[in-house]
Amino acid sequence: MESRAQRIKADRVRADRRSAVKLLTVIMIGIFVLVGMRSYAAIIQHENNILERENAYLQAEIDSLQSQIIDETRVTRIEKVATQQYGMVYPSAANVVKLGNAESGVKNLAAAIRSEAYN
Repeated sequence: MESRAQRIKADRVRADRRSAVKLLTVIMIGIFVLVGMRSYAAIIQHENNILERENAYLQAEIDSLQSQIIDETRVTRIEKVATQQYGMVYPSAANVVKLGNAESGVKNLAAAIRSEAYN
């Protein structure tokens, strides 16, 4: 038979072992949580890097398009396209219709344009 002191000592040892196992379990869970959080942070950082690269590419494309818009909307470029591709010319005395003048006799702009276009 065990003496009372031995039983108390054995109970303490069991309690200490239980406490050590509980502490070790909490520490292991904490380590797994930290590893999981680091892994998740790495995944998010990777996704962020991908988005930053896409953003830089899109910004470069926007800058290129803005440059093209500026080039295409210059007056000299518009004049060149209008004259070369569409055959537009500046008005001269030969292709001007005067309205409201007693000499021309035309009072209606639409009628004057129609008569000039079809005659």
